[in-house]
Amino acid sequence: HYGMNVSDYHFDAILDIIRGVLKESGVKPKDITDALLILQPVRADVTTGFTVRMEMARKNVEKGKDQMFKRLGGSEGITTLMDQFFNIGTTDVRIKEFLLKDKDRIKAGQTVYIVEMLGGPKAYKGKELGELHQNLGVNDYHFDAFLADFGRALLGAGHQDALIDEVMVSLEPVRADVLGRSRDSTDAAVMKDGKPLIERLGGDMNLETVVESMYDKLVEDPRVRFHFEKAKAKQRQIRRKMYQYLSGAFGGPVQYDVKQMRPAHYNMNITDYHFDVVAELFQQSCKDN
Repeated sequence: HYGMNVSDYHFDAILDIIRGVLKESGVKPKDITDALLILQPVRADVTTGFTVRMEMARKNVEKGKDQMFKRLGGSEGITTLMDQFFNIGTTDVRIKEFLLKDKDRIKAGQTVYIVEMLGGPKAYKGKELGELHQNLGVNDYHFDAFLADFGRALLGAGHQDALIDEVMVSLEPVRADVLGRSRDSTDAAVMKDGKPLIERLGGDMNLETVVESMYDKLVEDPRVRFHFEKAKAKQRQIRRKMYQYLSGAFGGPVQYDVKQMRPAHYNMNITDYHFDVVAELFQQSCKDN
């Protein structure tokens, strides 16, 4: 799976389908949970290639897109790249219907937009992407096909793998805009029956209790104790930040800047194994409270 660009988003979609099939087959809820837990360790084998490559590319992009823009050949190079992409995309049965409807206009607009996206001059003055794609029936399948064809165009233009990954990292956030959903993938899960998740968990005060209970478990669990057994002042700080992040993520007041999440954990050597333990103990704490 190393070069297949399978992300956690795709892996979670597969788990959702498996969950649905098991439920329709009459499998007991506890057995469904056990089956999905057994499959979780496979996640790393399937997604690590994408995760590692994209993280390296993201670190480069965070330094600025100027160098990426130059390595792509500037506006002229990206315009040529778009010619190659359209040669591929207009013969791809998965997406050609969207590109051939008004090819010249679509190509011109996409070129201006992508030149800007990849570090070029800010010249795009068209409609928002969500509005443009609202009634076209575009979904994740089509967007993944678009990325695959764009990657083929980059490869055909002779660009190196590292640069191709940087371009993919830059284009991926556009998925949410094209499909008309929030770039925060948790939004859809936050609301149910008109109530945010934080309300369904018992409100802010109960969430604080859950976090306290979870942290007590974390410092006792040998699987993750190393990361959470800190001086009391540091523990209080971590507990507070956990509560602040979860409150915002679950539909309450936003108190934590999620942009700090990645740099805060970058050198801590936290793996999926550790994260799964934290999720498990959070689940236990929710049940306890």
